[in-house]
Amino acid sequence: MTRSIHHLIEQTALVLTSAFLFVLFFKLNGWIFSNFVYSEGICWVFLPAGFRVVLVLVLGLPGALGLVVGSWFIDSALFSADTWLLPFLNGLVSGLTPWLVMKYLQHKGQLKPQIMSMTAQRLLQMTLIFSAASAISHQLLWWLFERPDANILIDVWPMFIGNALGALLMLYGFKFALDRIQPNRSTLND
Repeated sequence: MTRSIHHLIEQTALVLTSAFLFVLFFKLNGWIFSNFVYSEGICWVFLPAGFRVVLVLVLGLPGALGLVVGSWFIDSALFSADTWLLPFLNGLVSGLTPWLVMKYLQHKGQLKPQIMSMTAQRLLQMTLIFSAASAISHQLLWWLFERPDANILIDVWPMFIGNALGALLMLYGFKFALDRIQPNRSTLND
């Protein structure tokens, strides 16, 4: 019983830490790229998209659940109390979409479990898939809930571009840092 309680505490700490870091990156992105906002919820450079991928690749489900909780916290400030369903589902889409994409890519053998073993080309492909899935799922949700300023056919592109640019900046930066930490490792091919 002690081991399962320890595991639960560890997993909860990972979820809460992920949520905190996601909110922090969201605020940082808003501060740095405030001049690149396309519309509410869409920025031409969205660093948290890369952080979504990193959390899911490194932590798996606890990272995804942290993204859900972090999104709920962010959305609690953006939406009124009487519209709880859209922020609730938005949080689920934000956190679970990258996790489901990761699981799908792993199942198809297109994604290795460690980011350090990925080539730059594979990282680019993965980032584009994650960015497209996130943009499409968010825009579909907003369209289904008839969000007043949502136009799925137009807004999906800036969201995709913002997610892709933000994710590429984060992931290539992360990979660059990891490569510098272990400079003598042999280059792995995909």
